[in-house]
Amino acid sequence: MVFERKKLNTETLSEYLKEVRQRLGFSLEVVAEKTAIQPKFLKALEDGRFGKLPPDVYVLGFLRRLSALYGIEAKMLVDQYRKEKVIQVNILKQRENVKPWLKKVFDHVVINPKTVSLGVGVIFVLATLGYLIWAVSSINRAPSLEIFSPQDREVVSGSSVMISGRTDPGMSVTINQQNVFVDSDGNFQSQVGLNAGPKELVVVAKNKFDKTVTKTITVIGEDDIMSAADASVNLELRFSGDVTLTYTIDGGGPQTENFYAGDTKEISGKSKVVISTTDAGATRVVLNGQDLGAMGRAGERLDNIPFTAESVSG
Repeated sequence: MVFERKKLNTETLSEYLKEVRQRLGFSLEVVAEKTAIQPKFLKALEDGRFGKLPPDVYVLGFLRRLSALYGIEAKMLVDQYRKEKVIQVNILKQRENVKPWLKKVFDHVVINPKTVSLGVGVIFVLATLGYLIWAVSSINRAPSLEIFSPQDREVVSGSSVMISGRTDPGMSVTINQQNVFVDSDGNFQSQVGLNAGPKELVVVAKNKFDKTVTKTITVIGEDDIMSAADASVNLELRFSGDVTLTYTIDGGGPQTENFYAGDTKEISGKSKVVISTTDAGATRVVLNGQDLGAMGRAGERLDNIPFTAESVSG
């Protein structure tokens, strides 16, 4: 069956998704079953309530699955979602500065391009003034930077150490000159490899006006730290898209990092490494030098996939 690939003109994404689903005769329950998307998230998409949705990495996966089911170009849905999401985020930020009675009005309004059109002039002025005030105050102010762990001169066992901390939202962070993902609240974390002995960790936060703040700590790797050559499980992960990766090494605690197209990640363990990925098709695995290929289909989420030295045998 070939579905009509209709373009979004004046329709919002929510209206379009609902119209296509109804035209195909699918209920929300049927779509949920066919796409493995929870009904509450499908309804949030069709109601235009993006604040009820999980992080974007999941939503983009939802849209790709819906495009396959509905016969719609995925890029069209993704572009429209991003456009409407930006509008919603900007308006919700402005809500915090309005009077309480006006907030109550906003609470009953689904924010999308149609509802925005009447007040776009006022919103533009408020957003511009707010940005100018923020920009002027930011020019001469270095960002804040706090390192939660590890502590300076802390002794660490293992082949790597997790560095976590917080800066101001919107700042860029590097650890030993390597870019680190910073979330919308300014939190960051990254895994850094260790050898036996002291290792200096230089953390730098920088704003858009090149104002920087630097903190340096030293961690001490224990003498029995495992090198990649001593490990029986050496993974190289190659990413071809946006991926949130969670992994554990030899039964340790879970560690989560975000990656983008072109990024790579090396993980070594003595006996087992367990991986969860939000996009199996964009996660390529090389285990002990053997290319195992992508972990699964594009957009597919996989949880708790174990890798051992025996994974490449047979």
